[in-house]
Amino acid sequence: MTMSSALRERFDGLPSRGTATAVAPTALAQNDIRVELADAARFGALAEAWTSLAARACVPNAFMDPAVALAVAEAWPYPVRVLLAWRDAEPGPAPLLVGAWLFVERRTRQSWPYRALVCPPCSVAYLGTPVVDPDHARAVFAAIFATIREAPDLPKIVQVGDVSDDPLLMDALRSALLDGAGAWTPIGRRRRAKLETRLDAKTYWANSMSAKHRHGFERMRRQLAQQGKLEFVAVGQPAAVAVGIEEFLAMEASGWKGARRSALASDPATALFTRRMLQGLAERGRVSVQSLRLDDVPIAILVVLYSGPGAFTWRVAYDERYRRYSPGILGLENTTAHLLSDPAVASADSCNHMDVGYQAERWGERHEVIDFLIDLGSARPLRLAVLGRRERAFLRCKALARQAYHAARRKRAELTLKLRARLGHGPGPAAAPGA
Repeated sequence: MTMSSALRERFDGLPSRGTATAVAPTALAQNDIRVELADAARFGALAEAWTSLAARACVPNAFMDPAVALAVAEAWPYPVRVLLAWRDAEPGPAPLLVGAWLFVERRTRQSWPYRALVCPPCSVAYLGTPVVDPDHARAVFAAIFATIREAPDLPKIVQVGDVSDDPLLMDALRSALLDGAGAWTPIGRRRRAKLETRLDAKTYWANSMSAKHRHGFERMRRQLAQQGKLEFVAVGQPAAVAVGIEEFLAMEASGWKGARRSALASDPATALFTRRMLQGLAERGRVSVQSLRLDDVPIAILVVLYSGPGAFTWRVAYDERYRRYSPGILGLENTTAHLLSDPAVASADSCNHMDVGYQAERWGERHEVIDFLIDLGSARPLRLAVLGRRERAFLRCKALARQAYHAARRKRAELTLKLRARLGHGPGPAAAPGA
């Protein structure tokens, strides 16, 4: 971390890691739903109840898993708040977990100067969708919002990103707010690639590109196979996952992400989070490290998380020494076939922030996600409008700056080509195909 604990306390108004205390579980009843405010340790002890809920959820979300909560709590100083909705089982004494929503409590650009409940809980968790039983969705949201509103120590601003725009889920959330729980304002909407098809793997992959491109990738695979033993390996056992984690971290850090300081290993906190999350998921068989290997040395690695019937292609890395063979795309072909052959997987989320890249080009289905702010307080009726407008203005300015940057790059490339032509030079060698 680059900011000291003292500075975090000054800007965030939160205790440092050394002085943080556990959250005492509390409960509030809303009709027949009881909501518990839990910390990461309490949530981590509910793996069985969580697994049952994940299998029934409106939308599966691996980033709400107890392993994620425990990893976030260990990697960052922000308090972890998990809102758990319970319904007393009938008959029987055991309550049924019908909702789970994982947050961290902190200030962000969107919420400043106020503290907020923020989900996803960190920058490398790519879906903020609460995990909710469809039979109790509206009651769950009503009870969760009531808990936040009435808990004196909880912020009343809720900042949520990358929420699945599932009709049942979002209708239940909006209905609970319209009944007086609070107000919300949308911030943005995006879509990203998703794998959800009844086609067999060979037909699906063939349909994702032209015959010319398909033959080109087949040729690259043959050329790699001529250099050694080329094989696709998927591992899920904890010991094998631990080895795969280190291979992935090293490979990602050795490439362009490492050069830009965006690799997981570039920040000690994200590296720690990665190890703890994947180890926790591996203990319950909820992660697969999939690699394309040449003579048992990985040249492309893709990490897949699982929750209920959903899969999530979390991160991908490839060895840039083999860039000319597009190992990332070859690995994605193997992963796509692996997912489509798994009867337990109903769909797979690409986890891409935007609808771009080779995964978006190969996977034809789409997953709609939205970002929004909720205000459950009553003292500042204009607060939500101000925060929403400010954030939307910031995003518009950011988009305009990005457009100007890319326009300038295109103009520079055009001028370079014109200058080379005027000087009698050719266009130069073609760039190697990307991965």
